[in-house]
Amino acid sequence: MTTRTSNVPQAVQAARALLGLIALTHLVIAAVMGGRQDSLRAQIAAGHPEFDAAEVARSAHVAVVSGAVFHGLLLVLCVFLGVKLATGRPWTRRLATVSQLLSVVFGVVSWSSSPMFHAVVPVVAVAQLAVVALLWAPVTTRGFFTAAR
Repeated sequence: MTTRTSNVPQAVQAARALLGLIALTHLVIAAVMGGRQDSLRAQIAAGHPEFDAAEVARSAHVAVVSGAVFHGLLLVLCVFLGVKLATGRPWTRRLATVSQLLSVVFGVVSWSSSPMFHAVVPVVAVAQLAVVALLWAPVTTRGFFTAAR
């Protein structure tokens, strides 16, 4: 494993830092979902009045567990990419780009399914789009990933 941290362009360093912050948001979101299960149950009950209390509780539990797994995987991916981008390997830039663009799409789904994170989703989406821009727009960044081939 070759890491070329001494000559990593500032834009790549900024993208790596943003990935670290994005990873932190995935941790916080999972924790908030777990801590606000009452609010989640209320949202589910309001959206599905046909559900009895047991079904609402089960649905909330499934949402919390699946959210924790999903955000946990994204946390690990962001940390992994934050480390690996310093190698300058082209696949790291491609994977970071695809993962962050898909995460923006997932954020739209989260936005539409629950108001719990309406304040956070746009901020994280801007950070994710900034990561993509930082990895592709600057000439120094493009050269960094081309030189590693």
